[in-house]
Amino acid sequence: MRVIRNFFRHIRDGFRHLFRNGWMTLASIFTMALTLFMIGSLVVILTNVQKVTTEIEQTIQVRAYLDIAANEQDEAKTKAEIEKIPHVVNITYRTKDQELEDTIKYYGSEFELFQGDANPLRNVFVVDVDKTDNIQAVADAVSKLTYVSEANYGSLDAKNIINAVDAVRYVIAIIATIFTVIAVMLISNTIRLTIFARQTEIEIMRLVGATNGFIRAPFGVEGAFIGLIGAGVAFGALYGVYYWLQEAAGRMLGINNLVLLPTYPLFALIGSLLLIVGIALGMLGARRSTRKFLKI
Repeated sequence: MRVIRNFFRHIRDGFRHLFRNGWMTLASIFTMALTLFMIGSLVVILTNVQKVTTEIEQTIQVRAYLDIAANEQDEAKTKAEIEKIPHVVNITYRTKDQELEDTIKYYGSEFELFQGDANPLRNVFVVDVDKTDNIQAVADAVSKLTYVSEANYGSLDAKNIINAVDAVRYVIAIIATIFTVIAVMLISNTIRLTIFARQTEIEIMRLVGATNGFIRAPFGVEGAFIGLIGAGVAFGALYGVYYWLQEAAGRMLGINNLVLLPTYPLFALIGSLLLIVGIALGMLGARRSTRKFLKI
């Protein structure tokens, strides 16, 4: 019964502390919300960058243009040779007529005069590769085949795109690590100021025989409450910004087909993450302050 009474007492005291030092509590909540907003933003960016990477891997393909002198047997032999190349996952055959239809569709009806025997295009094998890192190697291998006149991966500079995406991944990982460390330091220092303002109260508790754990508990609960409220504020702000970006990002960047990940289940996971991280950081900051600053 005593343990239960103490538990609810710590909950009550921790909740009361939120209102006893109003400005300090607001500063703590603001710092927590800002930190969690930044961490949540980085998670959102990272997940959408992963989406872009997956789309790049699905759309950038090696195109093997066949020699104009190759017959059906030569083309079948070339396909079999491509299938043996490592990292090749799928091969699609496209005739020069199909290629011309796409050219007319995307570039205009003036290309219709090349239909029939006037078609200057060539039959193509479109080769899907398992990973973008292997595109160059596959293109080099395909280009060496007898009946392949040219092998490339389209008009996009895939290598630069891949390098850019990898760079974004590394930068986000580094920033996320830095923000995590900053979060612990900021919350710890903010709660430390709150504890410093209550030194007299803590000294009285020591004089009446309160244990270190008993003294720390309300501050831990207060830190958890700050983390909980900060997570709620950060989640609401992040959701609002993301919802707006879903509507406006394509127009701002001039990209009509830019589609961000849907809010569900992304924000269900982010909400749970912010809640857990917020409470953990609040309690960690409170514990760090009481242990290292007050030496209790």
